[in-house]
Amino acid sequence: MTMPEMHTLTGAYAVDALSDVERAQFQRHLAECASCAQEVLELQMTATRLGAALAEDPPPELKRRVLAEAMATRQQPPKTRFEAGERVKDRRRTPRWAIAAVAAAVVGLAGTAVFGGIAYDNHSQLTAARERAAQYADRYAPVADVLSAADLRTGHAETSAGGGGTVMMSRAKDRLVFMAAQLPANEPGRTYQAWFMYPGAAPKPAGLISGGQDGALLVADGLGGAEKFALSVEQAGGSPTGSPSKDVVMVMSMPT
Repeated sequence: MTMPEMHTLTGAYAVDALSDVERAQFQRHLAECASCAQEVLELQMTATRLGAALAEDPPPELKRRVLAEAMATRQQPPKTRFEAGERVKDRRRTPRWAIAAVAAAVVGLAGTAVFGGIAYDNHSQLTAARERAAQYADRYAPVADVLSAADLRTGHAETSAGGGGTVMMSRAKDRLVFMAAQLPANEPGRTYQAWFMYPGAAPKPAGLISGGQDGALLVADGLGGAEKFALSVEQAGGSPTGSPSKDVVMVMSMPT
């Protein structure tokens, strides 16, 4: 496997989708490539946060129902040999967008748990569950879109106010996603505002995000030639001047 190919395996490694041989080769590569090691860490953190954000307590009766079904269901004996002509499943390498499949799977899993694994007592509960699953899917679809990009780049930055966040961006899709991590809560009447910063040009507003909500997402389109991403603290509703205030708490170069 060539060195350029090694750099494309970060997503597959992050979701444990490599064969044993490929995993061993990539682990040797990780020991020598700081950029791939950092990207794997960012992707694993992102997948974990997406899963945590979608976590939902099951109904109290779910455990009892599952145990009852397990006791009443006959288990199949383990298969010890393969029949003639039967093919063994091949764990082929999953491309970089495998990490996006994890996000989509998390959303799908929420829907499966809600609809297929839980026998709701009335129609209103089922309708509410479907609405929640649809909201989750809508919320995380832009994240999955960016994570599936062939030119995905990730980076993490801290703010001077504490906490920070992870940037996931794709120039090809002209989109950036910022996921907050321990970003301090805002004072009343204040909010964080994101900015795209360009060489020799005025900053461009990229959206608002509240503090105090770990895993809060900001999705911004229209990257253009932005070289930096920044956060400032502004009045509720955003900067009235269209430019960052003096209270800029984070400036990071776009990940490359």
